[in-house]
Amino acid sequence: MIGKIAAAPRNAWLLLLAISGLSFLAAELMGERHVAIAAIMAISAAKILIILLRFMEVEQAPLFIRRYLYVWTFGIAGAIFTLWWAAT
Repeated sequence: MIGKIAAAPRNAWLLLLAISGLSFLAAELMGERHVAIAAIMAISAAKILIILLRFMEVEQAPLFIRRYLYVWTFGIAGAIFTLWWAAT
């Protein structure tokens, strides 16, 4: 049991590292900027959710707090994308 618990943060860090590489590739290789920014914001939201679940242990929080954090994460990512798109 302890081995599984100890491996969880390492696995989360490896997943975050892989997702960061995907974000870099989305920024550098996509020709359409709106698609690239949307992909980067979605990837960033996914990274925040991994951090919330794995390191901040939000799954043990009350349901209202969990839902608030999830909505806040995707709401902010959507707002940033919308504002960026409106500014161009």
